[in-house]
Amino acid sequence: MLDEVRTPRLVIAGTASNVGKTILTAGLIAAFKSRGLTVQSFKVGPDYIDAAYLAHVSGRPCRNLDSWMLGEGALRQVLAQGVLGVDLALVEGMLGLFDGRGGSTDGSTADVARIIKAPVVLVIDVNDMTESAAAVALGFKNFAESPRIAGVLLNNVRSDSHRRRAEDAIWDIAKLPVLGALRAMPQLDIPQREHGLLPVTENKEWDRMIGVLSETIDRDVDLDLLLRIANKAELVPLVPKKVFQGKPDAGRTVRMAVAYDDAFNFYYPENLELLEEHGAQVVPFSPLEDDHLPQDAAGIYLGGGFPEVFVEPLARNRSMAESIQRAHRGGVPIYAECGGLMYLGRSLRTDSGAVQHMAGVIPVDVEMDGEIHRFGYRQLLTLEDSILSPRGQFYRGHEFHWSRITGHDGDLKPAYQMQNAEGDVIGYEGFVAPNLLASYVHLHFGQNPVLVDKFVQHCREYATVRSAP
Repeated sequence: MLDEVRTPRLVIAGTASNVGKTILTAGLIAAFKSRGLTVQSFKVGPDYIDAAYLAHVSGRPCRNLDSWMLGEGALRQVLAQGVLGVDLALVEGMLGLFDGRGGSTDGSTADVARIIKAPVVLVIDVNDMTESAAAVALGFKNFAESPRIAGVLLNNVRSDSHRRRAEDAIWDIAKLPVLGALRAMPQLDIPQREHGLLPVTENKEWDRMIGVLSETIDRDVDLDLLLRIANKAELVPLVPKKVFQGKPDAGRTVRMAVAYDDAFNFYYPENLELLEEHGAQVVPFSPLEDDHLPQDAAGIYLGGGFPEVFVEPLARNRSMAESIQRAHRGGVPIYAECGGLMYLGRSLRTDSGAVQHMAGVIPVDVEMDGEIHRFGYRQLLTLEDSILSPRGQFYRGHEFHWSRITGHDGDLKPAYQMQNAEGDVIGYEGFVAPNLLASYVHLHFGQNPVLVDKFVQHCREYATVRSAP
C-alpha cells in the first residue's frame, strides 16, 4: 500500500439532488476512457445504485467514500486502494455539496473533498435560471465550509444564448470558469421507479445512452482543462494504520458463498476484498438461478438488493432455499444485510398484497406497503456475541428500506441497540443466533478489522469441525 496518494482526481458535486451528477460523471468517465485513460469512479456516501452505474461505465468497481461511516483514515485508505494503477479518479458527490448528517457538513461531499484534497467541479441545473446561476455559484464558493471550487458545469442549457448569459454572469460575479454546458437531454435521464432509480442491471438502454453521453461530453465540456485541474490535486498522506494489508491471511483459506445476481448486489467492494485478505475465497452464487450453494461453502454472505422485485423466481427456487436451510441447520455462519434478511424470512408480502414463501431460515414475516420505513445513518451497539463481533462494540452503518417485519418468533434475540446519527436511541435491530446475524443495516467492514476477523474465524471453525473424522 502507498504512503500517499498522487493520482489526479476531481469531485463532481451538485448544488442539490437531481441536478445531473450521475449522468455527468458517467459521461465524463466514458469520455476520458475514449481518450485512453483508465478511470476509477467513487461515490460519496452509502449509495449503491449510483455506484453501480458508474462501475458499469468504468469497468472497475465503484468505491464509496463515506467519511461518517469510515472516518478520515480509513476513507483515505479506500481512496488509495481504488486508485492503484489508474490515470484519473472521478468522485460523484451526494445531495448538495454541503449536505451532511444531522444539519451539519459531517459526511458531506465537501467533507470528503477536504479529506481527499480534491478540486471540486460544481454542477448547476440552469433550466430555470440565467444570471441567477452566478449568485448560486458565488454563494457556494464563499460558504464557510467550502472546499476549493475549481469551476462549474452547467446542465439543462436551453440554447447558446442561454449558456452565454449564464456563463458570463458566473465569470463576472463568481469569478469561476464554466468548464462545460450540456443541453437538456430527457432521453438520457435514468428511469425512476417507486423506490428510486432503476438499477443498472435492469436498464437495458444504459450502454446506448453512454455512447451518446460520451460524444456529448467530448463536444460540450473542456476535457483538457478538467484534466489539468485534476492534476493539481494535492498529495494525500495516509495514516500508518492500514485497512488493507495487501497480502492474504496466512491461515487456512475457507470458501465464502456470496449471493450475487440481479436480486442481491449491494456490496461495498472493500468488504469482499477484506474477506479475501483475511483468508476467504469469495465464491459468487445466485439465489435466483442456482439449485444449491457452492460446494464446501464454510460461510454465506447475503447482501442487499431488490428481492421484492424478483420475489416470484426466488420463491420458485425451493432447492436453493432448502440448500440454505440445510447449511443453517448444519452450523454454516450466515451474515445477511437488508435484502438478505428479507430473503431469509418465512414470507414476503409485496405491494400488490401477494405473499410468497422465502428461504424460511429466520422465523419472521416481511411486507412491502409502499412506505419507506427506515432511512439514514445508524450507530449500533452489539447486544450479543455474534459471528461478526463481540458484544459491547460500537459500529456505524446505514439503512434504507421499504419493507418492515410484521411478525416474528418472540424468542429471537436482537442483534443491536440502534441509535440515529445524532446518538438518540431509536430501538433494537436485527437478529442474532450462534451462527447467524441478519439486519437491515449495511456495514462497511473497513471501519473495524474485527468484523472481518470474526467472520472468517467462525467460518474456519465450522470448516474444521466439518472436516474432523
